[in-house]
Amino acid sequence: MRFLALARTHFRLAARQRALWIVSLGLALLSITITVNPGLSFETDNPAALALTAQMLALMPPIAYAAAFTDLASESERLGISEIEASAPVPPFELVAARVAGALAAMALPSVGVLLFCAGGQMLHGNVWALLQAAVLLAGVVLPAALVAAALSAFAGSLLPRALARIAAIVAWFGVLFLGVFVPTPTAGGGLRVHIAADPVAQVLFGSTPLLDSPESAVTAATPLDAIALLALKLAAAVVLLAAAGAIARKRTYRRR
Repeated sequence: MRFLALARTHFRLAARQRALWIVSLGLALLSITITVNPGLSFETDNPAALALTAQMLALMPPIAYAAAFTDLASESERLGISEIEASAPVPPFELVAARVAGALAAMALPSVGVLLFCAGGQMLHGNVWALLQAAVLLAGVVLPAALVAAALSAFAGSLLPRALARIAAIVAWFGVLFLGVFVPTPTAGGGLRVHIAADPVAQVLFGSTPLLDSPESAVTAATPLDAIALLALKLAAAVVLLAAAGAIARKRTYRRR
């Protein structure tokens, strides 16, 4: 209960960033419109269409998260309340976890709503497992990407002024996409064409093709081990970035606002 109370407090604080929250909502709504199947994901009972929407939610709204969480690790140091937090009868890990969970819940709420809306549409079209599938996609695809984007933002915010940190975090998120999501393949004319790789979780559990925009591709499909390894890598990267951001923030001297 103490963790939930702390998380609710940070949820309310993050929800005050209305401009960034609105951008997150806009990107989440835009994610619904992207499809490679007949009809939108809420107009069909195809789980692969729901998985595609989840993958778009893992690519686009995190742009807003990268701009929204620059104060995640450094806010208490900037405000001069870190010593008060340290004296509280709460383990430091629980404080950090509640801060991350509450803030991320506020920004990711539009994505959760969009995914549940699409799942509801699929249930009306006969997919009785749509809500369970949406929960799996949320936990395995959407939230891990959101956590990585938030961690990148927190790390940039611990190093740079807020405005510059937001730009740097967004650029870093696009760098992550180019390294792990966009796949260049050679063309017959000797050039390169960039494709979008499907998330291994979506491939393993929902039958997504390895390349979202090229179903006929001969690219090898991901295995369950690939899916587990990628999830573990995302979690480890986020934890390392958040830990580094916290360590850097504690050693910096901030001008009190």
